[in-house]
Amino acid sequence: MLTALRKTMTVPANGNIKINLPDLKPGSKAEVIVLVEENARQPRQMTGSDLLVSGVAGLWASRKDLGDSLEFARQLRQKAEHRERGA
Repeated sequence: MLTALRKTMTVPANGNIKINLPDLKPGSKAEVIVLVEENARQPRQMTGSDLLVSGVAGLWASRKDLGDSLEFARQLRQKAEHRERGA
């Protein structure tokens, strides 16, 4: 006989989920399936203020090997827009 149990929880920062089922007999076999809501895994979007303090803005300023950083960024965007999906 199969018994199904459902528990909804928020995953803590350490990623550990504890399952406590005292009614199960020791030695019983159990299959655990973890279903994660897709939107729960999405990082929050950064605001302009977040970007300014993140260190990302000006990241290429000291790079001498890039030449014109605006042109370099343009080329990166163009490559990304024209690459094949799954590659």
